Amino acid sequence: MDIEVRNNRKINVSSFSKIIAEHLNIDSNIIRNYIFANISISLTRSKEMKKDIDKIYYEDRLKYYNAAINDTCINYTTIKQANIEQEIYSRRIVGVLIEGETDSMLRSKIIKVLRKYYPIIYNAVKKHDKKILKNRYMKMDLITRNIEAKFDAAVYLYFAIYISPEIVDQGFVISILNDIEEFESKNFINENIEMEIENYKNKIKEVNLLIKQKFGKVYNFKDILRHKNGEIRKLGEILENLFIMNGINIESMFEKSQFICIEKIILPYVRMAKNEDSDIILFCIVSGIFVQSLINEYKKARKLYFNNIEESSSYKLSILEEQISEVKKENISLKNKLDYFNKEKLMYEKRLKSELSKLDSIYKLEMKKKEDRIRILENKLNEEKILKLDLEYLKEYEFNSDTNHRISDCKKRLEKYTISKKIIIIGGDKEWRRRFRIKYPEIRMLNGFNENFDIRILNTADYIFFYTQYMNHSTFHRAMDFIKLNKCKFGYIGKTNIDLVEGEIIEKIVTCEGNHEESTY
Repeated sequence: MDIEVRNNRKINVSSFSKIIAEHLNIDSNIIRNYIFANISISLTRSKEMKKDIDKIYYEDRLKYYNAAINDTCINYTTIKQANIEQEIYSRRIVGVLIEGETDSMLRSKIIKVLRKYYPIIYNAVKKHDKKILKNRYMKMDLITRNIEAKFDAAVYLYFAIYISPEIVDQGFVISILNDIEEFESKNFINENIEMEIENYKNKIKEVNLLIKQKFGKVYNFKDILRHKNGEIRKLGEILENLFIMNGINIESMFEKSQFICIEKIILPYVRMAKNEDSDIILFCIVSGIFVQSLINEYKKARKLYFNNIEESSSYKLSILEEQISEVKKENISLKNKLDYFNKEKLMYEKRLKSELSKLDSIYKLEMKKKEDRIRILENKLNEEKILKLDLEYLKEYEFNSDTNHRISDCKKRLEKYTISKKIIIIGGDKEWRRRFRIKYPEIRMLNGFNENFDIRILNTADYIFFYTQYMNHSTFHRAMDFIKLNKCKFGYIGKTNIDLVEGEIIEKIVTCEGNHEESTY
């Protein structure tokens, strides 16, 4: 595999992992998580390391805790196979490493700690000399070398990415990446156990059949301790005593481990053993049931611990306290704003009341002025009407002065009709009606602008006359509807001069009565 050396100052572990993942055709998180997980475990192996990491971690533990708890790296195999104390600290370190991806100052602190505890690896990267590492590994036994090499590889890659991204020992980096690929794809710890059982199902069936035929039912620790076979029972009692020596009652501890997947216990045997050996099979089954029961309880206890860890609860409590604090601050701010707005409201209402009072006073004053003005205009209008009536009277008087003698006759004749006929006149100016009523009190006069007059008045009338110049439509139509319904006799007055009106009335009466001799006017 060839690696393109990229001159990119902004490269970090995540971007490096993506570049490599493209070549290996794997998920980039595999390389990233491998580096972070192994670095985190490598910094948990001494009190001094933990102390230095805690100095960084407790600067902003809530941020680092959240970064770790929400990342897939804390579930990586290397972390999960560590002991509980290592996992606690490795989670903290993972959070710091994740935040260090984007925080250069934090990353400098991480590099400083790594350089302190892994100076040989730092120099190997800085000087591009892997001979230093060879000398280090030559002093180790095979098992130690395999353990240390895994941690060193992760630290080496971290230094290479951040200290010397332009020039790297490609051969050494490639060998590290090949080891990662092999660990991910071939290491039994990463295998899918269900698939492994499927691959070895025939051999597992053979061994399982052999167990049933030779030893009978053996599915859990109770089957072992109560077995008829003395050898099986003896092995079980030895293991039980081992637990008792350590203060553990398996009846209580393994109470919920009643059903063990026997295929999982047989799988390690068939993977490693070439020939079937009943003694080894017996030992594997008995010890395997006890160990698997213990592993199950250990996993449950580990999960329970990390779900209820005081640190986790403390962080959650801290988050809630911060949220409560923020809410309180916000409440205070809102209260202050509310108080301010209430004061503003009171001031506004006060100003509004004052302005409304002023406007009301102005309005009343204006209304009084207008009412006074209306009264003045009404008086003037009435004066104008009277003047107009007088003027019209004078004009008509002048125009008809030559017929005064005939008018005198009309008077006599109208009096004649008013004695025998009931006449009603609707309309006419108030003053005009008053004068007409004085002259002819027997003639009924109705206001032309009173549409609510008693309609029964018209029942007694022989003749109804309309003075249309001084009446409204409602009064006219109300009277006319009655006239049409009852076929009353009616006529119209077009003159203003009372003497001339008399002539109009006589003419209409004469016409209606058919007395043409009297219609000389």
